[in-house]
Amino acid sequence: MDRRRALATLLALPACRPKALPAPGVSEERPTPYASTGASSAAPVASIEPEPPPYPTDTPVKLLANGELSAHEWILPAPFHRAVVLVPRHLDKHARVPMLVALHGLGETVDDKMGAWAWVERYGVHEGYAHARAPDTISVASLGKMATETRVAEIRAELAARPFGGMVVVCPYTPNIWKGDPEAIVDAYTTWLFEKLIPRVRNTCPVNATLGIDGVSLGGWVSLGVGVRRTAELASIGCVQAAVSGDSPYGARLAKAFAAAGKRPLHLLTSDQDVFRGPVEQLSAGLNKRAVPHVLRVAKGPHDQPFLRGPGSLEMLLFQARALGG
Repeated sequence: MDRRRALATLLALPACRPKALPAPGVSEERPTPYASTGASSAAPVASIEPEPPPYPTDTPVKLLANGELSAHEWILPAPFHRAVVLVPRHLDKHARVPMLVALHGLGETVDDKMGAWAWVERYGVHEGYAHARAPDTISVASLGKMATETRVAEIRAELAARPFGGMVVVCPYTPNIWKGDPEAIVDAYTTWLFEKLIPRVRNTCPVNATLGIDGVSLGGWVSLGVGVRRTAELASIGCVQAAVSGDSPYGARLAKAFAAAGKRPLHLLTSDQDVFRGPVEQLSAGLNKRAVPHVLRVAKGPHDQPFLRGPGSLEMLLFQARALGG
């Protein structure tokens, strides 16, 4: 090839220019063979299903509330020994519900087995539970004629708007505090509840973190006593026909406890023929003077077990369910 033809060939080749460098701080984009399809080389991550909540492994003594509650009787370490625990059987697989500790009255303190079973065998708490689960069964007649048509309509409307989701109801034996120093006995009882009974419920039952306490008559006095001692660990406090006196110190004690730990839903349930109606209303007045928010409800009926089997247990469960988010 002569020199003229070689020069022409070189001039015909495309010019080679150096590639421009990216600006400082700007990363250079590199094409990927999957860019057009959107495919990813990362392996899919399997979803992890949460662990289902625990349930008691002991055989229930009986089924209650149309089969929606299982009743378990537990023997616990001293000094108070026994409790009946009502566990829902209607929950979804992963559901957890609040825990309510319900304390019984003076008449059942003579025997720990009688006391532990009082809310079931004498007060009908499972019947109240069944009513709350099926509001169409609530009527003046089904509440022992101890409710007005107006109150029945209110309860049914409330449950229609916000159905009762259930709770674990814990019914421990309650000691007779009048057989010794009441304050010392409630101190020991509170320790037993929070160190022996409540931890076992949390470990073996489908409960969430919310905890309430309630009680009837003597048990109402004790529930207020436990409430002022462990306010920070309780989400609600209640009492049914509480056996308080006209000069009850609980107005000042509740105000002090709420100032330290924060206010809690507080329920004072009495009735028009309750022998403790006057003192309970005085307690409510004392709470109002101290600007302690609470609900005072005066139901219809006497201070007796038929009242509890009628509106008493149902009203307690409804208040506590709303207070605890159940």
